[in-house]
Amino acid sequence: MINATDLDTDTGQIDSVALERALRSAALDLQQIMATTAGRYLDSGRRRYSSGARLPTWRTLQTIDEQVFENRGFRARHNETVRSMFLRFGDSRLSGAALDDPVDWRRDDDNLPTVYLIVRAMVQAETTDAATAD
Repeated sequence: MINATDLDTDTGQIDSVALERALRSAALDLQQIMATTAGRYLDSGRRRYSSGARLPTWRTLQTIDEQVFENRGFRARHNETVRSMFLRFGDSRLSGAALDDPVDWRRDDDNLPTVYLIVRAMVQAETTDAATAD
């Protein structure tokens, strides 16, 4: 956990090394929380993300985003400055998508929200694992 005073020095400058460490720590924490949260929403009861599983919708990603960033542990462990540096679903262009449509994992826009990037990596890893197991 980073103390807010580590980010702002007496000169009003941000300690870039402390900020980088804090961001790295928060990103790892986000990945773990998101994997747990996403697992509850995306598990089909069989292999997670299998070809028979229902594809997640944009609304599912929005819900995961809200739950992860409101997680009390995450909020307690990471300072507001650090938490605000992650792009949220509602702050991205994706929030204008038809929320009940399946997620398009082929997006490669700049500034994709954190939830999209992490869940996409999870889905791709599971798809790769399933393909090599066959």
